[in-house]
Amino acid sequence: MAQVLTLDLGLAKTVKYASRDSGDTVELVERPGGGFSVVMIDGQGSGKAAKTLSLLLSSKAVALLKEGVRDGVVARATHDHLFMFRHGQVSATLDLLSVDMRSRTVVVTRNADSPMLIGDASGFRTVEVDSGPIGRYLWTKPNVQEIPLEEGLTIVLFTDGIPHSGRRARLEPLDLTAFASERFGVTASAQVIADLLLAHVIERDQGRPSDDMAVVALRIRGHGEGTLIRRMQAQFPMP
Repeated sequence: MAQVLTLDLGLAKTVKYASRDSGDTVELVERPGGGFSVVMIDGQGSGKAAKTLSLLLSSKAVALLKEGVRDGVVARATHDHLFMFRHGQVSATLDLLSVDMRSRTVVVTRNADSPMLIGDASGFRTVEVDSGPIGRYLWTKPNVQEIPLEEGLTIVLFTDGIPHSGRRARLEPLDLTAFASERFGVTASAQVIADLLLAHVIERDQGRPSDDMAVVALRIRGHGEGTLIRRMQAQFPMP
């Protein structure tokens, strides 16, 4: 019998300083075949135009996921939609983080230019991606990685405002692996991980984020309760 695991998900995001609308959109989708997917879109630019773009693309991706379309196809279809209607003049990054109950794997599908963090028994490491954003070139393909679902696995995805933090203050580039190894530990919840990283990069930007920022963290833990209960929590500040 397979081990019972808890899929611990955390999200933290903020807007660019002096902006009311974030170009980063994050959606949680329950998959028809079991499991869930997180869709994270970073629309080009900032403000209302970027928000409208990211909502348009996330809606497209979410609709396809709910129909049971595979993640790689979802990424390609979302790219095609943007490319055909904006003629290669507008881009966006796309991250799909999916937990597949049938294969008991985590599937990470990315069209992005920011690395991601993966943690396991051997520690944390940074994984670069070379797929680039969607919307620019006709034959853009996503980068897909499939990782076995096991206790202790941690995956952290984020938009480019995170690694680019501190540039205005001329700080050294953020060492994501060192920060994760020092601060995340093995017992921190996914929400604590997301909050720690976001707080740190805001501090690097001297309290005034230079870009929209979003962090999605997934941590796999052993399940200690007798009853299988799903929980979800969200907090939305009202400016």
